[in-house]
Amino acid sequence: MGFPYHFVTLNDEQNLRRRQLLDGYGQFAQFSVLLLPLMYQLCLGMRLLISRTWPFKPQTVKEHRSPVVSRFQQPATSYSTNLLARTRWSLDEEVLEGWNTRQEWLIAGLWAMWLLVLVFKDTGDDYLHLTKRFGIVAASQLPVHYLLAAKSWSPIQYLTRMSHEELNPYHRLFGRILIAFFSVHATMYLNFYIQMSLLLKRIQDRDVILGLSAITTFLLIGTTALARIRTWNYRVFFYLHVILSASILPILFFHVSHLRLYIVESAAIYLLVILQRNVSQATADAAIELIPSANLLAISIALTKPLSSKKYTPGQHIYLGFPSLPQKLRINPFSIANRDPHSDNKIKLVARALSGTTAMLADYAAKQKTTSLTLEGPYGAANYFPDLATYDRVLFVAGGVGATFTLPLYLDLLQRKAREEHIPSPKFVWSVRQIADAQWGIKQLLEACDILPESFHAYATQGDVDGRESEPSARRPQSKSEAEVSDSIELQERDRLLSDSTSPEDATSRAAKTMRDGRPDFRTIVDEVFSFDSRERVAVLVCGPRGMGASVRREVTRWVWKGRNVFWHGEEFGW
Repeated sequence: MGFPYHFVTLNDEQNLRRRQLLDGYGQFAQFSVLLLPLMYQLCLGMRLLISRTWPFKPQTVKEHRSPVVSRFQQPATSYSTNLLARTRWSLDEEVLEGWNTRQEWLIAGLWAMWLLVLVFKDTGDDYLHLTKRFGIVAASQLPVHYLLAAKSWSPIQYLTRMSHEELNPYHRLFGRILIAFFSVHATMYLNFYIQMSLLLKRIQDRDVILGLSAITTFLLIGTTALARIRTWNYRVFFYLHVILSASILPILFFHVSHLRLYIVESAAIYLLVILQRNVSQATADAAIELIPSANLLAISIALTKPLSSKKYTPGQHIYLGFPSLPQKLRINPFSIANRDPHSDNKIKLVARALSGTTAMLADYAAKQKTTSLTLEGPYGAANYFPDLATYDRVLFVAGGVGATFTLPLYLDLLQRKAREEHIPSPKFVWSVRQIADAQWGIKQLLEACDILPESFHAYATQGDVDGRESEPSARRPQSKSEAEVSDSIELQERDRLLSDSTSPEDATSRAAKTMRDGRPDFRTIVDEVFSFDSRERVAVLVCGPRGMGASVRREVTRWVWKGRNVFWHGEEFGW
């Protein structure tokens, strides 16, 4: 059976009909994008309806260990509810470590299949019709692709209740789909020119030159967006991505006239995204200091206008830049480390001084202590979190400076619990490399609570907690001599910190007294949280290296498979 498409000769009427079909399917492909958020809203509505109307027999629990369960008298969960929870949990698992989740691949795969249906529909056996359809259907998706890159002001975020960080994986996957479609379009056209002996002639025409330039640009965008490139040098990826994403639009605009509507829409969205980012930026004075005995930076930014007019939520992050450098050099995101910047009248950040831009900040800390910084944000998935106070148990797990994300959320629940009776008592587990790494967090807890809560647990590992290769539950085994040296260093460090403290309330002294040696046993910790009433709803929030998040999730998975209702959120270091 041969290839079903052929080079056909069309008359004027047939050419007009082909043009109408191309334009019609391109517009339909663009409007069908609305199906995704609408289907998402429909699923949310159906889930809510099922949870309220599904018939099941209520059970009375003799002993209520949870104030939330006692107050709401929740019935036992049904089989369908458990099945739905397990399905959602399974879809949220990564296909392979470091890859996208099953849900992201599933949605992207279904969308690619739908676009392929629109590509092949009503093309007959016309080879050029199919070739052109690949191009116009891909071009029709560019506006929504640019919209997925918006950090705020995006209707997609409002419709899906998902943050930029949660939508970004779809942005990358959809981008690969579009690059694949454009690549097929270019390959089929080149094959046509070769088969018809037109390549040498057409290669000199403007539309073909621009087409080859466009596909080259798309391939560069896709290549430089690979995880290996982003990890190697995020700034190289970022600037190339911005420059190439802007340059592709005029190339496509002058390539063929039939794409211009989609290109104008994409350009308008691109400009709005740039405008939004500029509007959300502000310059403020910042004090930078090195935290003693730790390779950490404490950054304090005065909350002056227009920063004071913004709404800050625990768990958010901001981007920093240097206004004195070209284009306000954008650097990595920093989680806001204090619970309420408005009450503190400042934004507090904590970062590990490594290479690159954090090294520049460390130089400022060593020399002039203060500088002007450009802030962008706040952003973050925390804007769309459910109210953690409605859960029966809340577990926070942090690794190293990952506590800048979890600690404000933990403090927020503690302070709400002090004002209200029916607030769950959260548990906080923090793994740091050395005792001094925890002193900034201990200090915040003492300022907010006077004494360290019993639910706060910190561990000193003497390992690479913040490192990319760390794995909390499966670290490299130490030899006996290495273990003895490590233990000796830890004891000497603890004795030194205790002897150097001039006040029993000193944060470093408190850290040394409360710190546990070694790595946390996540199985025991998770089992303890889930060992109460089986009807309890549990929230687990993790921020740290990938290995730590994977370890905690493995332990939580066992309880999800037993039918437990779990809200999970994991933030990881890296890009």
